[in-house]
Amino acid sequence: MPLFFLLVRAIAMHEKHKPLPIPQAAEHDPKAIEMFRGWIAEGALHCELNVGHWHKGTDTDERQAWGVILADLARQIAKSLEKTTGMDQSISLQRILQSFAADFESPEVEQVETDDHTTVDESEET
Repeated sequence: MPLFFLLVRAIAMHEKHKPLPIPQAAEHDPKAIEMFRGWIAEGALHCELNVGHWHKGTDTDERQAWGVILADLARQIAKSLEKTTGMDQSISLQRILQSFAADFESPEVEQVETDDHTTVDESEET
């Protein structure tokens, strides 16, 4: 059984610079917890992460939980791409996974820790 279910709303291109809405379920659930936010800014990915949520007081391995979050997110991206652009969901998921694996092997990607967030600098990639 999954740790949680991930529901994502795809945003139309003309809304891409507006803040994303908080999902209705998160608005109404008093136990809802924001786990991540991400932006592309200044040519890099900037993230805020709620790391440590499962660290104390649970039997859940936080590394495994983040793996589930990433897998659910990849599936939801593929579903949203199919709904929004007509791209085949299974092919999209396959390409996402290939890109994910290839990015780990890329020597050009550098993570920079600044204050309380992580920036992934890919500016040197060609």
